[in-house]
Amino acid sequence: MIRGGLIRSGRKALAGLAMVFVVLAGVLPAPGQSTTTTLSFQLPGGNRTALMVDHAQGRRAPVVLVLHDENGSPEQIRRYFTWDEVGGREKLILIYPQGVRGAWNDGRPTDGRRFNPLARVDDVAFIRTLLSELETRGRLDRRRVYVVGVGGGGHMVHRLLCEAGDLFAAGAPLLASLSIIWARSCPASAVPVVMVAGTEDRITPFGGRGSGSDPDSGMVSVPDTLTFYRGRNGCTGTGERALPDQDSTDNSRITILEGTGCRHAARLYRVDGGGHHTPTRAERRMRPVVGAMLGQPNHDMETDEEIWAFFADKRRP
Repeated sequence: MIRGGLIRSGRKALAGLAMVFVVLAGVLPAPGQSTTTTLSFQLPGGNRTALMVDHAQGRRAPVVLVLHDENGSPEQIRRYFTWDEVGGREKLILIYPQGVRGAWNDGRPTDGRRFNPLARVDDVAFIRTLLSELETRGRLDRRRVYVVGVGGGGHMVHRLLCEAGDLFAAGAPLLASLSIIWARSCPASAVPVVMVAGTEDRITPFGGRGSGSDPDSGMVSVPDTLTFYRGRNGCTGTGERALPDQDSTDNSRITILEGTGCRHAARLYRVDGGGHHTPTRAERRMRPVVGAMLGQPNHDMETDEEIWAFFADKRRP
């Protein structure tokens, strides 16, 4: 690999943050190919990194941030999803940030998280800094920045939509219902939202999770999460339709529920009988114990394709 670098200093990224230094390592693309780059940011809490897969060949382009699950990594979530296929076709810039110790500070109190990241980690500032740097370099289409996350990354998407909604044209929190703390107070302006959730998900229960010692630590149910976003996004009604059952052997079906008459779209792909998986037409092989814990996968759609179809016409004002 040919390594090239650029070290930037001498400007403030955001108020309250130390100077940002960005180190890029990658290879120059041939026509029609992508470049894979490691971004490194020195912030007050320590060094933060993100993997950038550039299918735009140096041009200004829409950006999709993809947030990994608990105990995850950029490389793992890149393999799990099929965003490289979507990005190559649509000429996107894909960003896979790394959470501290494989987790995100999604704003819930400690006993509301299955895994406890460092409480003082400011992941909202990290994402703001990352996007600010790309904007400074003239790489992103500022009106077309999107964020998607699964599991713990999905909970972080909820926080970003509530604290940094000005950054995004749309968001997709997957396998993650809304925290009580955000259902009570979500100060940012409304943003289009698309969700995916399994009714038999034992990690993120479809019916929500009660509070522990802290009353703010619970999660509302998935239907109540959709109701919240429908109200927030100015929807006047709701519609429902079933997707075709593409795989009769997976013991699950997908129903789309979405707001109607909305100022900003709100949609849920409800996977009836589905576990802690995003639907995919490709078979993902897992160890038997892990597969049993995550529950039944669904093969009736490719989640990333559906999300991009939702994202594609969304623009920030």
